Amino acid sequence: MRLNAPFLLLSATALTLSACATLPADDGGMAPPPPPPPPSAEASTGIVYTCANGTTFNIYFSENAATVTLSDGTKLILPQQVAASGIWYSSGRHDFRGKGRNATWTVGKMVPTQCVTD
Repeated sequence: MRLNAPFLLLSATALTLSACATLPADDGGMAPPPPPPPPSAEASTGIVYTCANGTTFNIYFSENAATVTLSDGTKLILPQQVAASGIWYSSGRHDFRGKGRNATWTVGKMVPTQCVTD
């Protein structure tokens, strides 16, 4: 069997080009790992608010929620709400609205109380 020069040249070129090709990395069909979770409320001292009615609480803000720790140790997770101005977090029963150092804290149907942080 006789091989001709054009066939050999074409074969050599194809092999050379295929060796230079880059292939996508095989990730085994797995999705990329999820981003790390936000720091927990325990990882930060958060912000302490003191209210006109005597209530004090610590609040830590994460990406889409706020963790409120009441003075008795009760922890509440308040999902972020759309606010026209400032910030607003609410679970339906517990409501925190703030702008700057000032905030309003509401529990259930109780009268909202004004709060401030240092």
